[in-house]
Amino acid sequence: MSILHRISHGTGIACLFLLGAPGTEMASPAANQSQLPEGAPSASVANAREALAAWIESYRAGDYAEQWRLTHSRIRRWRPRGLWNRVMRNARRTNGALISYAILGQAEVTAEQLPCSEQGHCYRPGIEYVLFTLATEYENAAPPQPEYVAMALRGGQWYFGGGTLLNRPFGETSVIMTESDERRYRPRAPVINR
Repeated sequence: MSILHRISHGTGIACLFLLGAPGTEMASPAANQSQLPEGAPSASVANAREALAAWIESYRAGDYAEQWRLTHSRIRRWRPRGLWNRVMRNARRTNGALISYAILGQAEVTAEQLPCSEQGHCYRPGIEYVLFTLATEYENAAPPQPEYVAMALRGGQWYFGGGTLLNRPFGETSVIMTESDERRYRPRAPVINR
């Protein structure tokens, strides 16, 4: 089942495509700010969109350390900077450069409306999210369906909070995990044989 199908049927937010900026090409942060639909987005959506543009531009520039910094701290906890850098370099090598992207839809959503990952990790409740669906074009790869990204609010700032954007091996597994997931994956104290 495609991610778009799961988002529209599994979460009941098919209206995303009616709320978005269809076909809005986003080539640079300056262009992003000028192409917000008139009167449509709330301040949260507009700010999340700017943060998303900065995250993508960091990837395009090959500044993976900055991209990692623009990622929510709960994801950074499970994806250390060295691992993040390696995965992003591999994604660029496999996919080629991200040539263009267009936001197809955008909406403020709750954790319950976001799709769980292929590993069964679900988004953490109690965090404000803005979901974007995007049409992407890569130099080498062709994603089979629109990609999505969830931006998450923390301390008044928007950060990358997970999704399939960048067609990378982390895929949907980079989510802000629920408390039960975090407990399950918390490092355990080593057992000492006596």
